[in-house]
Amino acid sequence: MKKFILASFFVTFAFSFIFAEKINWDIIVKQTNDKNPSIQTAKLMLENAKYAYNRAFGGYMPNVSLRGDASQGENSNEKLYKSYSYGLNASLSIFSGFETYNDVRQRSAELKAAQASYDRAVSDAAYNVAAQYVNLMWAYETVALSKRILERRKENRDMIQLKYNSGNVDIGSLRRVEADVELSAFDLRSAQRYIQTASAALLQAIGRKDDAVLETDERLALNERELSIPDYNQLITTIPEFLSARYNLSGYEAQAAKTKSIWWPSVSLSGGLGRSGNEWAPDRNSWDAGLSLSYSLFTGTKIIDTKVSANYLKIAEANLNSVSNTLKSSAISHFNSLSDAIEYIAAREYYLAASQLQAEISQRKYINGLSSYQDWYSIENDYITSQRAFLDSKRSAALEKARWYNFVGEGFMHPGK
Repeated sequence: MKKFILASFFVTFAFSFIFAEKINWDIIVKQTNDKNPSIQTAKLMLENAKYAYNRAFGGYMPNVSLRGDASQGENSNEKLYKSYSYGLNASLSIFSGFETYNDVRQRSAELKAAQASYDRAVSDAAYNVAAQYVNLMWAYETVALSKRILERRKENRDMIQLKYNSGNVDIGSLRRVEADVELSAFDLRSAQRYIQTASAALLQAIGRKDDAVLETDERLALNERELSIPDYNQLITTIPEFLSARYNLSGYEAQAAKTKSIWWPSVSLSGGLGRSGNEWAPDRNSWDAGLSLSYSLFTGTKIIDTKVSANYLKIAEANLNSVSNTLKSSAISHFNSLSDAIEYIAAREYYLAASQLQAEISQRKYINGLSSYQDWYSIENDYITSQRAFLDSKRSAALEKARWYNFVGEGFMHPGK
């Protein structure tokens, strides 16, 4: 009955994978760009910022309007009269105390800040899918490793069975290796189930709503073994949070300059063309043109606006300094964590090679009666543990690599290369 249940599980699991969807990193990048809600939202916000920037140039454009009038009335002699007129009016601000210029500067800074926010949104989405893709690649490698471990456990069980039959080991030793087989079989089933878990998490990160089981031939490579220490002071100036803080400062600088426009006169041109008369269509031509100069002697609360803008400018300066210090500290921490993870792979790889060699020697000794069961069993378990530890170290390094890319604001960078 137990074997029937186990066989049924493998048949069901294998059947479900017949309909698996084959993917790779390039496919994930395209689907995420097309479907991820946070990226789509960030695109719309960036688009609105572009519209606001373009709208700011309206201050340099003339205002043009058409007018038309038709009226009827009675004068003091109780005579009815009619009046018709139509025309074209235009006005253009020549100088407004640099208000339009600084408004464009402010919208330009806001657009650049919106671009930095968009880059951060893309980087965050890229990190989410990268982390889940790392888990999916790790899941398939874990399945392959679990199969190899299960086969080795079965070989060990058969070897101990022969020694038990010949009276060289006790029943407890046999039952121990039999239990190892059962536990390894469970590990394999658990690893196979985790593929579905990793697939669901990756689909959610992409922005998909279907229930596909994802399959990939890509594996964790991580060819780096040594990293160059970056120039942290230069590095942080390219991170979206720093750029946002710097562009916000630029925006407040423009806003502060814009509020000072009250101290400057305003100069504008105006003109118009028209016709008027008592009959339709009117035949009396008219035109006008003028130059207007004005200066505000009292602006009320606008003086307060200049003080408020000055305070916001100081706040933005303090925020930029704070962001710079925080990012530099975080950059050092993230880079050191990545360096540790990369170097740990090399250490685990060296340890794995040593434990494999020791396991091969120990097995030959045990078969020939030159070592004890406990010595062989301890070394064998250490070798199996080393295999899993090496694979886990690659996964940890890939996740740290994805975190580093995300921290510096990179987009879709393959975390397993």
